[in-house]
Amino acid sequence: MLGFLEIMLGAPLTATAREETFAGVVANRTPEAAMDFLRWGAGHNTEKSGALLGAQAIFVVVDTFVLDRGWPKSIVLASLFLLLAAALVLMTNLRNTMRAWRLARSADAQLRHVFAMSVSRTIRFNLALYLTFLSIVLLGAATAGFLR
Repeated sequence: MLGFLEIMLGAPLTATAREETFAGVVANRTPEAAMDFLRWGAGHNTEKSGALLGAQAIFVVVDTFVLDRGWPKSIVLASLFLLLAAALVLMTNLRNTMRAWRLARSADAQLRHVFAMSVSRTIRFNLALYLTFLSIVLLGAATAGFLR
């Protein structure tokens, strides 16, 4: 079950798996190259989160539009609340990334902090992605209910 969750969330979930992944990421890289790679990964998750927030905004507009048109209220509201929950999760990925340099004194500590940040952002992004997808499925179910 844990392996399935790691695949679905796209990140190592146990301390052992995280340590193995971290070792693989920094292996054969200079500390500077490893930091660049990890910062790119964290930044990439931030960019994807912003893009997903934009897509969610479109579906919030759709949900409110169809709610106003008399579509099945309970299904559309569930869709809307899932979107809002996913958006709240995504917004945590848009926080500042400078903490690694303020708190960590050594290069290794900075690498580990940025790695942990990248892992947590990956998990939050994928969780929000699945909540968004479920919201869209509910909107499709509302469409089926409206068309009957």
